[in-house]
Amino acid sequence: MRMDERAFRAHRSTGTRPCKGTAGLRRRRDGPRLATVGLRRAAAALLVVLGCLAWPGRPAQAALIGEAQEVRIGRQAAAELEQQYPLSPDAGLRARLTAIGERIAARSARPGLPYTFKVLRVREVNAISLPGGFIYATEGLMRFVESDDELAFVLGHEIGHVAARHHVQLLERHFFLALVAQLLFGGDPTAAQVAAIVRFFVQRGFSREFEFEADRLAVAYTHRAGFDASAGLGFLRRLRVAEGRDPSQFEVLFRTHPGLTDRIDRVRRELRQLGYDVGATGHPRHAPGRRPARRPAAPRGQVPRPVAA
Repeated sequence: MRMDERAFRAHRSTGTRPCKGTAGLRRRRDGPRLATVGLRRAAAALLVVLGCLAWPGRPAQAALIGEAQEVRIGRQAAAELEQQYPLSPDAGLRARLTAIGERIAARSARPGLPYTFKVLRVREVNAISLPGGFIYATEGLMRFVESDDELAFVLGHEIGHVAARHHVQLLERHFFLALVAQLLFGGDPTAAQVAAIVRFFVQRGFSREFEFEADRLAVAYTHRAGFDASAGLGFLRRLRVAEGRDPSQFEVLFRTHPGLTDRIDRVRRELRQLGYDVGATGHPRHAPGRRPARRPAAPRGQVPRPVAA
């Protein structure tokens, strides 16, 4: 029975008129109560998120951003990065980068991500990864590496950051309030937020702990993919030489990174656990059963800049 029929019958039996404004008054009175309930639920959700996030003194874990959102943020950040730095027109460089990168990604802890590998038309030796598996190498890096095995180590390092969700943990830590607002009220990060995210990863980089973990994963992934993981030692040693030649650039690019000597020591320990024959000084001898194929070195007189891993 509809409400207007019941009201009409009540009027006939009692002689009273139904109050037309009662329902509207009830809705108006319920409005503040419903708004309060909504705010309480939002606050409760925020407390849950706060309880799950990493704070000083407890292990870091990504709790706020899911994989789909991670990929969306990464895709937006990649578009912003490509507006700032042109892509290399050399199709051969990208084909080589993609072939090695996909081979490494398939052996990572997150093989299902939509990884993309592109080369930036930048002379400096550098590599960068963004959330969701968007990975870039510079033309300078592509010419600096002496073998596919060295390039595999660098890509394994960047893929390691993605697989361990280091980007997500840093986003949740440093862009927390903006991300909470986006999740509570819907929508993607604004253009200004995306630009800030790109600047953050390009200029600041990762913590010492994240860099050590990415090196460890690089050794594991390159080994699983059939590359000579010990080539990473030679790569890091040459970066250490580059540091001595151009310390000012090294300080800019490696502000928050661990020292290369520490990285070399840790990588050497990981390699020994896998059965690689490496010298005590950090010189790689060879992988079990084969030696890496070398590529032409950088032109004489050119001082390469170290990689901001």
